[in-house]
Amino acid sequence: MTAATSLSLSALADTVTAPAVDWIVVERVWERVSRARGVHMPPQTSRDLRDLLVGAFAAAEEHGFLDVFAFELIKEGLAGPSLVTALRAIDENAGGFQLQALQNGVRHAVNPMVYAEGLLRACDYVCRIDIRGVQAGTGVLVRPTVVATMAHVVWPLLTQAPDGTLAAAPDSLRDLVVTFRDYVDRAATRLAGDTAPLHPDWLLYGSPPAEGERLAGDVRDIAGIAAPAGPWDLALIRLAAPPKGAAQAELMGSPPAGPFEVSLLHHPHGPNERGEPLLLSDGRLDEQLGVPPVRYLHDVNTLGGSSGAPVFDQRWRIVALHQGGITGVRNRAVPVRDWSPMLDRPLPDGVPYLRGLERSTDLRPVPYPVIGRRVTQQRLWRALRPDAAPAERLFVVRGGPGTGKRFTKRLVREFVERHSDGVVVTLDLANALGQDADGFARWITGALSAPDPTLTHGDVLTTAPREIRDGVLPGLSQRVSEVGGDRAVWLVLEGFGGAALDVPPGVKDVVVNLMGGLRDHPSQRLVLVGWDDRPPEGFEASIEDLAFPTAYDIAAHFTPAGSAPADALVTAVPSLLALQRAQGLTGYPAAHAVLRMLSVGIAA
Repeated sequence: MTAATSLSLSALADTVTAPAVDWIVVERVWERVSRARGVHMPPQTSRDLRDLLVGAFAAAEEHGFLDVFAFELIKEGLAGPSLVTALRAIDENAGGFQLQALQNGVRHAVNPMVYAEGLLRACDYVCRIDIRGVQAGTGVLVRPTVVATMAHVVWPLLTQAPDGTLAAAPDSLRDLVVTFRDYVDRAATRLAGDTAPLHPDWLLYGSPPAEGERLAGDVRDIAGIAAPAGPWDLALIRLAAPPKGAAQAELMGSPPAGPFEVSLLHHPHGPNERGEPLLLSDGRLDEQLGVPPVRYLHDVNTLGGSSGAPVFDQRWRIVALHQGGITGVRNRAVPVRDWSPMLDRPLPDGVPYLRGLERSTDLRPVPYPVIGRRVTQQRLWRALRPDAAPAERLFVVRGGPGTGKRFTKRLVREFVERHSDGVVVTLDLANALGQDADGFARWITGALSAPDPTLTHGDVLTTAPREIRDGVLPGLSQRVSEVGGDRAVWLVLEGFGGAALDVPPGVKDVVVNLMGGLRDHPSQRLVLVGWDDRPPEGFEASIEDLAFPTAYDIAAHFTPAGSAPADALVTAVPSLLALQRAQGLTGYPAAHAVLRMLSVGIAA
């Protein structure tokens, strides 16, 4: 946006249709937007609405969020199409290819949940993409475990080889968050959304923007872009498991050649780091560039953060992904036609998932089937690395009855021992009743020293919490290191939150300090099964909430590594689970019963 003159700012103020008595509403919008960007001064001391608006527009232009402030005024019903026209006049001399721009002065973003019941399924496809805690763009689920977005959305997390090949940057996984169902419901409550677990090798495919799109001044420039090679400004993000309850979007590679109505579901930037909740915008796709088309042009209103949003036709089929645009000219989108076929290729998967436990011979059958728990195994695989971060070496496993919490210790032991030389020690907190901090620490030390971790309790000493870090914990950590030598030591503590178990404060203090001590002891791994307290700051990503196995989990048990289960198999499982529920079985007992039924059919 070029520097706005006082005359043009006055023109912006004149477009606001709010009554003069609504100056306080405008001021609240200003405070919400400006303070999120570190601007804490009021735009004007005057209560005159026009003076307030001129000051607010001037400050917003100075600090680089004029478009966002204007967008918020439109959303609140304080302004309409004429504000968009005035913004275009200010921006008419600005060059370059802006990633987003307001285009359509007639229709603007609305709450999609109020728009129509028919949008509900489409709302579940769309996700918010955050980088390092800040909303960066929009994505859409195009396969059960694949999200598509623009490459420029995740560009800070990518590296580019001289030949143009894109790859995920080292340690980029921790900086990327994909959240579904971030929307405002009918009660005007913004839902927390569902964070999708990411695959350790999260970038399935990447194609950079064309050279002209990086420098751009001509939205119709398609030099260097050709079907089927692209480039497509595309990133396909792999999830570790399908999002809860989300259906798969339908892609449309051959839309009408003439203009047609389209809709976008998107997450524009907003007044805080989360950006806006899911919003709906409408317009027309009215130009197709190239034969066959390699870019589309449309006039749907967008802002920063809209990149990667699906462009739907009126049957809610995805025809393109929104890319960017130039104010007052057109917005640009990337067709799905030429990159969608790669979605049907088998997915590579470097995680050596266990399909059965061979060393738990007390369980029947042998090997005992492992159903689901893919996120747990992905995290275990990452934690085996010598350079695993502290948060990757802590596992806080939660879940209700029947979700397999107690199975965790068996899964950890077999996975670690099968794929590394690590040492696994498992302790049940039911044996720690009555212990204070010192007694609990010595109890763990005894387990690490004994060939069998079944112990008798020593004398109980009273240890003040302030002495734990300086006295108890160093001795315990030293013993853990001695046991492991140059190997990783996995300490698995289960039984937190048991029906009859009130974990003593001293025991909790030791556990909290063990979590924090992971920063100083890279050879140590800690697994807490049933721990419900909040972990220390910086370990929020260590929490895993278990759920009942899904139809996908059961079908995946029969699927070769690196492939997704067949749709027909996934579709068949729910009816079999329903039969088990009718017989009183739920959770893992029901899943194992279905597994036995399918095993007979597949073997036959």
